[in-house]
Amino acid sequence: MEPKDWLDFPANRARLLRSFYWLCGLLVLVDIIFSLGWHKHAIFKEGEPLHTLETLPAFYGLFGLVACVGIVHLSKIMRNANGKSGLMREEDYWER
Repeated sequence: MEPKDWLDFPANRARLLRSFYWLCGLLVLVDIIFSLGWHKHAIFKEGEPLHTLETLPAFYGLFGLVACVGIVHLSKIMRNANGKSGLMREEDYWER
């Protein structure tokens, strides 16, 4: 029998997950604090006004999350369009 690793214990997994949640919360807090005084991409658009959506705290993280979820749902739709298997083939497709 193999010795148990540190992730085999539920308490360690919970501690690791809690640490990730705290890190995400800290990053959002830092983003909110720095977004109040200045915009991180303001130097690239000196003559143009900034768009209001880009200035929201954690906008780029939320935009990335929504884009990834959209890609997953789009791929599921493409896989089973109208009940037909558009992109998927049977297991023995190349053996026929």
